[in-house]
Amino acid sequence: MREKLKALEELQQIDLEANEVRGALGAIPAKKTSVEAAIVDARKAYDDEKQRLDGNERERRQLDSLLAMERDKVKKWEGRLGEIKTPREYAALSREIDIAKKSNETQSDHVKELTAQAGEIRKTLDAKAEALSERELAAQGELTELEQSTAAAEEKLRELDARRAEAAKKVDPGLLAKYENIKRRRAGVAVAPVVGMTCKGCHRNIPPQLAITLQRANSIETCPNCHRIIYSADAVNPPAPSPA
Repeated sequence: MREKLKALEELQQIDLEANEVRGALGAIPAKKTSVEAAIVDARKAYDDEKQRLDGNERERRQLDSLLAMERDKVKKWEGRLGEIKTPREYAALSREIDIAKKSNETQSDHVKELTAQAGEIRKTLDAKAEALSERELAAQGELTELEQSTAAAEEKLRELDARRAEAAKKVDPGLLAKYENIKRRRAGVAVAPVVGMTCKGCHRNIPPQLAITLQRANSIETCPNCHRIIYSADAVNPPAPSPA
C-alpha cells in the first residue's frame, strides 16, 4: 500500500508541475501581445509627431507663398503711387499699402513662430524615432525569448506527459479514477500529505485516530474536511537514518 501511496504522490507532483507549465505557457500570448502593443504605441507616437511636423511645414509653405504674393502686390501698389493724380486716391492707396504691410508683418511673425516650432518638433521627432528604434530592437529580443520559452514549455509538457503515463500505470484503475474525480473537484489537487495532525490540502486538523491510521500507511484514506486523498508524509517517505 505504501507503494500505491507513493505512486499517487508522484502522479500528483507531475500533475502540479504540468499545471504550472501550462499556466506559464498560457501567459505567453498575453506577454507577446503586450510587447507588440508597446511597438504600436511607440510607432504611433512617432507618426503623430511626424504629422505635426508635416502640418507645420504645409502651413509655412502656404504662408510663404501667400506672403510672396502679398509683397508683390504691395510693390505694385507702391509703383502706382507716382501715377496717382488726386490726393484722395493717393491717401486711399497709401492706407491700403499700410494695412497690407502690417498684415504681412503679422504673417511674417507667424512664419517665424512656425519655424521655431518646427525646430522643437524635429527634436521631439528625433527622440521619438530613437525610442521607436530601441523599442523595436528590444522587442526582437523579447519575442525571441518568448518563442524559446514556448518551445521549452511545450517540450517540458511532452516530457511530463510521458512521465505521467508511466506514473499512472503504477496506480490501480479504480484508485486512478477516484484520483481524477477528486482532482477535478479540488482545483487540481487530489492528494495531500499530512504533517503532524494537519492536512496540507485544506490546512485543517484531522482526528487523532485518523492520524494514527495514516502512520501505518496500509490503507487509502481521505481528509474528512476537504475529501482529498491523504497520507502521512513521514510514513510514506521516512527520513533517511542519520549516519552513526
